[in-house]
Amino acid sequence: MIATWDDSDECSLDEDSNEEVAQIALMALEEEEEEESDEVTYDELVLIVEKYSFMIASLKKKVKSLVNENDELKSINLAKEENSNEIEVDLLENEVAYLEKENRNLKEEIEALKKTFSKFSNSSEKLENLLGMQRCVFDKAGLGYEEMNNVKLYQTFFERKK
Repeated sequence: MIATWDDSDECSLDEDSNEEVAQIALMALEEEEEEESDEVTYDELVLIVEKYSFMIASLKKKVKSLVNENDELKSINLAKEENSNEIEVDLLENEVAYLEKENRNLKEEIEALKKTFSKFSNSSEKLENLLGMQRCVFDKAGLGYEEMNNVKLYQTFFERKK
């Protein structure tokens, strides 16, 4: 048999078709295997999605409870701040009232001391006048002498310190 280009083309076509059939069969087998592995992957994905959905739901509940707890703590903190501010205001008001009372008492004490000092000052002036008006033992007024001509006024015996 003599081989020509045409014959070789037919043979090669037969060989090519046989190879194509083999490749198609292999591809079909691979696709079946991929489908089986895809099904396993899909099932695994479903399990993962369910797992994460459950985790998300539990985390949402936890976030909600934490938000509620945070709100409660904020309200408690605000109430404590208001209470501490009220206590501080009360303490300051008490301190102001105490200082005002002490101020009034000190003013009254100052007034009382001024009155006492003015009495003492007036008394010392009166004492000086009395001592200045007394007569000497040798003064003979009233025994026939004229009183007004012989009255001697003495200077103060005590000197004030300045």
